[in-house]
Amino acid sequence: MKYDPKKVKKRYDKIADEEDRSEKNPTLRTEIPREFIKKYIRKTDIVLDAGGGTGINAIMMAKQCKHVSLIDISTEIINYARKNVKNAKLSNKIDLFEGDISNLKQFKDGQFSFVVCVGDSISYVLENRFKAINELIRVAKKSSILIIGCDSKYGFMRQYLRDGNLEETISIYKNHETYCSMGPRTHVYDIDEMKQLLEKNGCKILEIASTPTITDAVDKKQYHEPKKWAKLKKLEMQICIKPELLGTGSHLLFIAKKK
Repeated sequence: MKYDPKKVKKRYDKIADEEDRSEKNPTLRTEIPREFIKKYIRKTDIVLDAGGGTGINAIMMAKQCKHVSLIDISTEIINYARKNVKNAKLSNKIDLFEGDISNLKQFKDGQFSFVVCVGDSISYVLENRFKAINELIRVAKKSSILIIGCDSKYGFMRQYLRDGNLEETISIYKNHETYCSMGPRTHVYDIDEMKQLLEKNGCKILEIASTPTITDAVDKKQYHEPKKWAKLKKLEMQICIKPELLGTGSHLLFIAKKK
């Protein structure tokens, strides 16, 4: 299936409220990438948050860096981001743009010292993933850190098997595509595909993680008590970089450095 940006925009315009709640509620899917962002971000960084959603990550980063530019394809998502940024009193440190990550025409070469694209955006652009990766790297300065997230091929296969859908599991294995539960058609990656894509475009891989791995089915209320949640997240942070478990999580996370 070919990438249709209008369909992606329409889908996220429709579920913007649900997406906002998802970004604000504690889930390992969102919090594990945030821990890696905190690890690498610097006070002097000028940040691009590509496919940045309703601004929760941008707000977190703006408190730790110089400036953040958030871009997202959905008008309604951007509207939520604007409200969240205003409520956080960070409008002076966060700029909002509506646009497609596979064509970052708003930004100059080497404009950013830190580039984040987590969640599913790089998966939703399907065959435009080559353009998107090229654009994300183009707007990054030399020696900049890039944190790229994507849907995981084997993680999605495991989900469909758990649901009893063997035919779709086989299709994912053959075609590297499926549908995300909340989003549109998605390209699912294995470790080597994204690693090679980043390396061919002039990046060195620093770390790879799953988000999450063996704890991907436990985002439940009984773990949302603060002490339990802190212990669970600490456990997941220790597990998610284990080489023998990479690829098994629902999402993959790549930390790279532009050469």
